[in-house]
Amino acid sequence: MIRHEEKETAVSIGLKLFEIFKQGECETAMLMTGDTDIAPALRMVKKYYPKGEIGFLFPYKRKNKELAQMANFSRNIKKERYIQYQFPDPFILSDGASIKKPISW
Repeated sequence: MIRHEEKETAVSIGLKLFEIFKQGECETAMLMTGDTDIAPALRMVKKYYPKGEIGFLFPYKRKNKELAQMANFSRNIKKERYIQYQFPDPFILSDGASIKKPISW
């Protein structure tokens, strides 16, 4: 059985978010997630950088009311939009090798 497990992804994203605001690298950040594990980092950024704006793009069927309320703005991604942003199938790498998209996608 194949199982996928996230490891510290939200923590890493949260730290990077704080870092880019601290260093003045951006005024507005857009995150694509519906995972509330990012909420503590969002609170921290908003506390120390209240002029910074943070928005969310919620993946299909992943809208999160808590994150939407904390954000300056949010949008939902419709299922039909995903196909528009996928790599071509097959995807040809710079060395000429190709990667084929799984049938289940």
